[in-house]
Amino acid sequence: MKTLKELYKTRSLYKNGVFILISLIIFILIGYLFPNKKPEIFTDQIYTLNGFNAKYNDDAEVSDFFLSIKKNNGFLVLGTSETVALAEGNYHDFLNEDPDLKGVKFSVLAGAGRTCGTYIPLFLHHRNELDSLQLIFFINPAYWRANLCEPDLKYWNRYTQYHVCNTVEISKNQAELYFKPVQNYKKQLNIFQKWISQCEYVARDVRRNYFCDLRNLLYPNKYKSQFQFVTDTMSKYASNPKFGKVDTELIDTIWNTERAFHNQQWFQPINETDNYRFMELASFIHLCKELGIKATFVISPYNERFINQYDPSALAGHQRTVEGIRQLLIDEKVGFIDATDISPVAGAFVDHQHHSSYGAYLIYLKIKHYLHEEKNN
Repeated sequence: MKTLKELYKTRSLYKNGVFILISLIIFILIGYLFPNKKPEIFTDQIYTLNGFNAKYNDDAEVSDFFLSIKKNNGFLVLGTSETVALAEGNYHDFLNEDPDLKGVKFSVLAGAGRTCGTYIPLFLHHRNELDSLQLIFFINPAYWRANLCEPDLKYWNRYTQYHVCNTVEISKNQAELYFKPVQNYKKQLNIFQKWISQCEYVARDVRRNYFCDLRNLLYPNKYKSQFQFVTDTMSKYASNPKFGKVDTELIDTIWNTERAFHNQQWFQPINETDNYRFMELASFIHLCKELGIKATFVISPYNERFINQYDPSALAGHQRTVEGIRQLLIDEKVGFIDATDISPVAGAFVDHQHHSSYGAYLIYLKIKHYLHEEKNN
C-alpha cells in the first residue's frame, strides 16, 4: 500500500512520465535505424494487395505488386463493387483460368466506391514502376446516379489517406490535368480530420519499423508469404455446371435480380447535371497517358430490365450517360470495350446494379475477344 502511495505522488508521476516519454522517444528513434531493406525477389504475379498496403502506400509491397504484373506481362484490373469476388466467379477469374490466353494473368484491385480517382495518388507515388503497365478499368454507370455522383469521404478514406495525397509532387499543369479529384477530396477534410490523418500515418510508420523493416531484416524469406499470387486463386470455375448459364433458381429474370432482393428503392436515376464523374474519368485517362500505362476501359452494362420494371422514365438518362462515357473515351483516343449490349440480357444481374456470374461470363467473353483482336492487329 505504501509503495502504491509513493507511485501516485505528483513527484513520482512526473518522474515516471518523463521516464516513459524518453523511453518512447528512444524506442521510436531506434526503429528508424533499421534499414528499409528490399526483401527477397520473386517472379510470381501477385493477385491483389492488402487494403492497408494500398491505402498507406507501403513502398515495398506496392512496388512489388506493380512490378510482378509487368514481369509476367499480365494485366491489372481495377473496378468498384462489381469487380470484387463472386461465389461462382467474376470476369477476371474466368480470364485467369482461360487456357486460350496462354499464361496471361490478371491481378485485381477493387471495392465498393473505389472509383478511378481514388487510385490517382497511389499511381503518382509509383510513376517509374507503372510505365507500360497493362490495365483494364471497369466503368460502372451506376456512379453517375443521384446518390453516387459526388465523391464520398467514406470511400475515399477507405482507399487512400490524406498524407499520401498531400505528399505527391506535381506541377500546376499536372494538377489541372489529372489531380482535381484528389484536390476535391482534400478540400472536404477539415483541419481536425487532416491532423488525425497525419498522426495515423506517423503511428503506422513507427509500427512498420518494427513489424515490417525489422521482420524483413531478420526473416527476409518470410516477406513473400504475405502475398496471394494469381496461381493460388484458381478454383476451376469452368467445371461448375452453372458456368456460362443463367441461374433461374436464384434469379428472377423479369426483374433481373436475385429473388431474395427486396430493396428496389435503392435504385436512383442518373444525375445528368453533375459532371464530377466525367471529370474524374478524364483525369484518370490523362494520368494513364502521362505515366505510359496501356489502359483499356470497359463500359459496364446497366440493369435495363430492372429499370423498365421499376422506373422506365429513368432509362433514357442511363442511355445518354453511357453515350457520354463512350464519347469521352473516343475523344481521348483510348481503347475500350462496350459491354452495354448486355444490359437487357435476362439473368445478367443480381440486383439493381451488380452483374451476376452469368453477366460476368458475358463480360469475360467480350474482354477475351478484345484482347485476341488487339494481339492480332
